Amino acid sequence: MLGSYKQFLAQNGRIFAPRFSGLSWLGRVQIKLSLLCCMMTALLVLAVVLFCLRISEKNMYGQEEALFFRKANDISYELKNEETVSINWYMRNASTEKTMLCLEVNGNLSALSDVALTEPERMAVEEVKEYIEENHILPMKGTFSSEMEYFSYGKGKQGFLVMYGAVSWQEPCITYLYLYSLKPFWHKARVQRIWFLAVWLLSIPAVFLFSWCFTGHVLKPVEQGHEKQKNFIAVASHELRSPLAVLKTGLSILKNKPDTEKSGRIFSLMDHEMSRMERLIQDLLCLVKMEQAELSLSFAYVELADLAENLCGKYSPMARDKGISFAFQKEEGNGCRCICDPQRIEQVMVILLDNAFFYTPAGQSVTLRLYQQRNKCCIQVMDTGAGIPDQQKEKIFDKFYQASPSRSNKDHFGLGLSIAKEICHSHGGTISVSDTKGGGSTFTVKLPVKR
Repeated sequence: MLGSYKQFLAQNGRIFAPRFSGLSWLGRVQIKLSLLCCMMTALLVLAVVLFCLRISEKNMYGQEEALFFRKANDISYELKNEETVSINWYMRNASTEKTMLCLEVNGNLSALSDVALTEPERMAVEEVKEYIEENHILPMKGTFSSEMEYFSYGKGKQGFLVMYGAVSWQEPCITYLYLYSLKPFWHKARVQRIWFLAVWLLSIPAVFLFSWCFTGHVLKPVEQGHEKQKNFIAVASHELRSPLAVLKTGLSILKNKPDTEKSGRIFSLMDHEMSRMERLIQDLLCLVKMEQAELSLSFAYVELADLAENLCGKYSPMARDKGISFAFQKEEGNGCRCICDPQRIEQVMVILLDNAFFYTPAGQSVTLRLYQQRNKCCIQVMDTGAGIPDQQKEKIFDKFYQASPSRSNKDHFGLGLSIAKEICHSHGGTISVSDTKGGGSTFTVKLPVKR
């Protein structure tokens, strides 16, 4: 039996493992944060509920006190102004569930009270009278008018609001004891507490759902960053593995056949792959430094037109060799002077021009344009090549992303636009891409004139 149970676990473990393997460390973090957020929010809601309950019960108790004051004042006034107390008047004021009225003549129960009071009511009156004697409470004189002229006795359902007064101090001495029961008040308070507790308990699932959605929204950038990091490591490993494989193969050939006629070609190929690896590592280090704000920048007043003219002299021969029309445009009398790091801004121009010449076929054109827009200096690189689909415009600035479906060209790693974006952001500027009128792509860099 035990063996079959172990076999069942072994077989079904493979089935259910993929389901729980999807619960990554980020999923576990989300669950813990959701529970913590739910607990803190539930405690906050509980505090608000208790505060509201306290205010509500205080108002309810105030209403009971007001009703007690009104009835007690009416009884006190009528006892002092009526020559005789009729049975109808007595039963009207003392026969309700919430009130008891005890009249005494020279310390003894009056005939009305002796007849009207039940045995439990008499016991309650005797307890109150003992409390009055122990605390030396004197009967109230005059008209009942202030909160200081009554006292409370007992707790919870057995509690009363009590007025102890004297109608006459002369012979015969007539005193009265008016008891107002708080039992209905505590019943309403208990029902209200149950409702408030039910509301709080029902709010917990809603709070947890809100916490789950909230933490999911908060952790979404972390998840995206984690996925980008995994993709980054995978692609970087692939890019580094290719030149290493070429170097390893070349060394193996030279080791086994040192006098081969292909040695020169092998050395040239190895040198090219080492140069690629060096460029890739430099680009990666540049990106890491910029993302960690460790890249040193030397800001100075720079005429962007001077940088652009120097680059035009370098790219004009390339344009002729590829059969591409290359032009440089700028505003008359405006050199687009701004504060920047000239080497880094030149690097941005080089990246954009390299991409433009690489993706623009022969017979098409590439244009470098400078202009000023309000307090921004703008650099535009326009080409009339194949262009970039709309769904890829946001992705091309990601690391290792290439708009071209093939990765056969090993001179482009997909890091250039990422570096250009980080350089622009470090200068307080922006970089964007749009479609060129008639076809192609236009990259626009906007840099602030002053920092």
